[in-house]
Amino acid sequence: MPGPAAAGLSTGQEVQIGKQTDKQVTDSTNVVTDPLLNAWVNGITTKLWAQVARKDVPYNIKILDVPDVNAFSTLGGYVYVNAGTLDFVQSDDELAGVLGHETGHIERRHAVTSQNKATLVDVLLSVGSLFSPYLAPFGEFLEAGAIAKIQRTDETEADRYGLMLMARAGYDPDAMVSFMAHLGAIETEDHEFLDKYLADHPGVPNRIAHLVGYPELDPTKRTVEQREAFALHDLDEARYAIAARDFAALLKVQPDNTVAMYHLGEAQLALGQTAKGEQNLAQAAAGGTPQTRTLALDLIHGLRDSEKRFVVMRPNLQPLRDAVAQAKATNLAAAAAVNGRRDAARDEIKGLASRVQGIQNEMPDLSRIQPRHGGQFDAVLHNLSTMGRSLDTAIGKLQSTVGGIGSLEHNKEGGLFKANAEILDDLEAPIKLDEPPPQSLATLAFYPRMVGDVSDADADIARALDGSIAAMAQLNGALGDLDTFVRALTRVQFGGGDIPIDDYKKSIEPAMNAATDSLNRSAISASQANQIFNLARARQLVAQIDMLGLASSPDRYKTLQKALDYRFANDVPSYDQMLHDDLSPGQVAAAAIIAADTNVTPAVVEQDAATSHRSIVDVANTRGVNGEALEIMLGLIYLDYTDDPDKEARGHV
Repeated sequence: MPGPAAAGLSTGQEVQIGKQTDKQVTDSTNVVTDPLLNAWVNGITTKLWAQVARKDVPYNIKILDVPDVNAFSTLGGYVYVNAGTLDFVQSDDELAGVLGHETGHIERRHAVTSQNKATLVDVLLSVGSLFSPYLAPFGEFLEAGAIAKIQRTDETEADRYGLMLMARAGYDPDAMVSFMAHLGAIETEDHEFLDKYLADHPGVPNRIAHLVGYPELDPTKRTVEQREAFALHDLDEARYAIAARDFAALLKVQPDNTVAMYHLGEAQLALGQTAKGEQNLAQAAAGGTPQTRTLALDLIHGLRDSEKRFVVMRPNLQPLRDAVAQAKATNLAAAAAVNGRRDAARDEIKGLASRVQGIQNEMPDLSRIQPRHGGQFDAVLHNLSTMGRSLDTAIGKLQSTVGGIGSLEHNKEGGLFKANAEILDDLEAPIKLDEPPPQSLATLAFYPRMVGDVSDADADIARALDGSIAAMAQLNGALGDLDTFVRALTRVQFGGGDIPIDDYKKSIEPAMNAATDSLNRSAISASQANQIFNLARARQLVAQIDMLGLASSPDRYKTLQKALDYRFANDVPSYDQMLHDDLSPGQVAAAAIIAADTNVTPAVVEQDAATSHRSIVDVANTRGVNGEALEIMLGLIYLDYTDDPDKEARGHV
């Protein structure tokens, strides 16, 4: 049931306040318009909100272009999720848990709770709190007590409601716990983009302890049928690693469940665990129904046929060994080459933030002036919103890019450079052997391409840093323009709630336009550098998907087709077509994502790459695809095969 209505606040008033707050949020923070990310988020909320008890508010969702891992809800059905959260969750189900939690706040009428209060103030005041002088409506809202007192009990209640909501919508409630496990796994790390979420919510162990006691997750209250249904749901979503875990746990309770055996074997084959998969399929065939036997034997026969293809292979591995060794040397040199500039860039970002704070301190108090609609002061307020949004974007993108580059220095390894080094280590391991295993043999044809992806990613990292440094120089100049504008404002004599037209034309408008334009250019430059950074991340994931060995057999490739069809429902090439067109599974995945984002077919994207002699990732850039959206979606596909919250929980939670 929905929570009790706040005293003296009707639904109409609640919705109206929500609209006013929404305007403040969207005026001060960029909203992500990428069609693919919005379709993903809206698809999940559509299912969730079909289950809500409150039918009196018009629920809606917006993605904010903020790198922090956080989400919040306000009055009247308004829910916001940061782009950083989309980059952090590891499945639709985990995102459903986050959005279900925020819906719970609205359903229980928590108004604006602890994380909302902190996040909204941050969002509305932006990096330099430049908006504070004219946030009177929101300030009155705060002072009137419409924002709830910070209560951790509200968070627990929202968890409970969100868990119930996501289960009713058909999502796996275990995903709310796995999301907590992912948070807990890096809770002790220095991860600035998690600070807000971890500060605003109860501690991870406490939340997990509460969650596992609820009926949806309590092992003493969940029926075998319920567990099997959610395991099948995970398999239908192509979450192969999670489905394998689910069916393995189910078989501990029902060792003779041949349906679970079959599906466990099916998931294990998708993961490349051929020996385990074949064993479970054989047991399912021996003890299951005729239909189960037929399906299991078909998969076993397919496995046998694929193994035969690689038994006779005796490739010359030395050229591949040389290529990987050269790439490792290049990776190490590239990381060493940027160390000094990266550290200087980090210091420069701190200096810019400090300068912003100084400008904020100079800002005159404009809160008592009621702007005349359409007047000069009204134009100033509008431009201040634009400046603040540009400033927030510039610094946020710079922090994300420079902070994510990483290093290969001893005891300082991390970021994209470390990820590239790990990919090369993984590529090197099987070809060190005289006889690589069959599944590794299936990837050898893609080695030159994968090594090239890693080397291109190294080059992208350096380009992204150079672009960030250039954007910082622009921003430094733009802050000079902003300082000039703020100083001009301090000299204005307001009359009748407005700026005298002569003062506006002579001093305010020129300085305001100069600051607005230069801050906007800085934001564009920082965003362009961040785009290159995200393209590097996308190249890494293309290589990592290739390394899964999905080209080893038509049956394993079908698992990728299923994952792509679930998310994008576009016509990806068949196994034979993939080989004929000299594509790799990672390229197929990237082409499917780009096609969905730009409303074309994967074949069009693949043909564009072939005729232009560019990589699929480069085609994404030329077609204007958001690099972060491409990286997020590639990451979800990769995690279908690799997500292991149990391992994280054992090590950290």
